[in-house]
Amino acid sequence: MRVSKEPEVRKQEILDTAMKLFAEKGYEVTTMTDIAKAVGVVSGLCYKYFSSKYELYQAALKEYVKEYSEPIIAILDSEEESFEAYMVKIKEYFIKTDGKEKYHDFFHKRGNEMFNIQLSMSMCENARPHMEQFLLRLKQKGFIRVKDYKVSAAFILYGEIPILNDENLTSAEKADNVIEIMKKIIM
Repeated sequence: MRVSKEPEVRKQEILDTAMKLFAEKGYEVTTMTDIAKAVGVVSGLCYKYFSSKYELYQAALKEYVKEYSEPIIAILDSEEESFEAYMVKIKEYFIKTDGKEKYHDFFHKRGNEMFNIQLSMSMCENARPHMEQFLLRLKQKGFIRVKDYKVSAAFILYGEIPILNDENLTSAEKADNVIEIMKKIIM
């Protein structure tokens, strides 16, 4: 029996199923036919929403970046009374969500390092203007001393990637290490 769903619901179902299959079987070997079969639809319906497997992957990447970075960006864009207040909020959010992201199993799976690098770069580019403005505001308020807030923002964002991806550290240790290094750069 054919089940009709709203277009956005069906599109999300295809995307979520594809990411589950990519994590289980691997991106390279998973086909659009595999995805359609797992969703319980014909392949043509998958192609109605995504012209290719790569487009489907790009949509998942974009969704992950948005889901993960929007709350951090909201903190960076907010008005807090001190640098420490920002760091407390970011650390709390990070500890609560680290490893629980919607497509974590795929992007952080051993063997998917190139996908993880794409994810990391996309997250940094998405957050960069907000980090720049955050550092500029802190500098203007006299909370920090940086010569070039744009260079500092890039160095902080791109420099934290190996720490955040270190599976030998707890979420709290990752956050503490990033905050400690960040303080050394901007204080």
